[in-house]
Formats: sequence, structure tokens, C-alpha cells
Amino acid sequence: MKNIKFIVLIFLHPLVGVSQNSVEFSVGIGATVIDIESLVEKDEIAGAFATDWEVINYGISGQYFFGSKGNVSFGSEVMYQSLYWYSVAVPFGSQTIYREYSVSAIKITPILRYEVASAFVFDIGPELNIMDGVKLGLLLSANYYIPVSDKVDIPIKIRFDIMKNIVITVPSSLNAGIRIKL
Repeated sequence: MKNIKFIVLIFLHPLVGVSQNSVEFSVGIGATVIDIESLVEKDEIAGAFATDWEVINYGISGQYFFGSKGNVSFGSEVMYQSLYWYSVAVPFGSQTIYREYSVSAIKITPILRYEVASAFVFDIGPELNIMDGVKLGLLLSANYYIPVSDKVDIPIKIRFDIMKNIVITVPSSLNAGIRIKL
């Protein structure tokens, strides 16, 4: 855990000799790719089965980019994302017990951003997904910026988060928001 804290602090601490500070806020909606039946098989007792599920995800995030060097920017993100929900039927003697689960995560991510053109960038970063414990993940995002003024842009993002949970979970989403250059 000390190593994780150290890595996060390194990415949150401003770097010397770099420029281009900005803050971004976005909301998104999409679908989560997950094998619910396999999840239930691995996570519940024998004989349990999924009765219903929904894989629509939604989230809200804030990103802070504290520096850049050439085409590469450095930043961090905090995000809340509701990933999916499901219900299961669990045999209990001659009875059946029904349970519902709603799965969400708070994500903390150091981000490396590569600028292809002034309005088109890619983001990548290792995620710490705080859910039922801490699960590791990877952020991949393609972003397009629509300029509103010299200091304000509207980001449109296609985002993929690859997470190692009980089964591999891949929420994908379309996000939009606002970027303010400081």
C-alpha cells in the first residue's frame, strides 16, 4: 500500500519546468462488457444463478493536468462510475433467496496524455479502482476538443477502462464536459 501511495503522490505533485495547467470535468454514459453468469458462478455458492442484470454505466470525473513537455502532458483523475447491477437466485434448503448487487467504483488515476493534434489527444494511465477492496485497471481514452474560447474547450471522449475484478470488466463510455486552461 505504501508503494501505491508513493506512485499517486508522484503524479499528483507538480513537476518542475513544465507548463500548460488545465482542469476538466466530464460526465459519461456507456455499456460495461462483463460476463455476469461467469461472475455469479465464481462469486456465489454452487447452484446460484443470475436472474437479471443491466450493464449500462454512467460516471462523473474531474481531471487536473499540471504540466506538459512537448506533446506529452501529465495529470491525474478522480472519477465515480456506476458500472453495472445484477440479481441472483441462491438456493437455501427448500427456499430460494434473491439478492441484488449494484457495483460502482471510485477511480484514482495518474494520466499520461499524448497530443496528436491541437484538438485530438490520447490518455493512458493505471487505475486504482476502489470498490470491494482496491482493483487495478487501465484507462484508455481518445479525446477531441471543441474550442469555445482561448481558455475553454468542450471535450468529447471515447473511454475504455479495463479492470481486473472477479472477472475481467471493461466499461466503455462516451463522455462530454468542459476543460478550463489555467
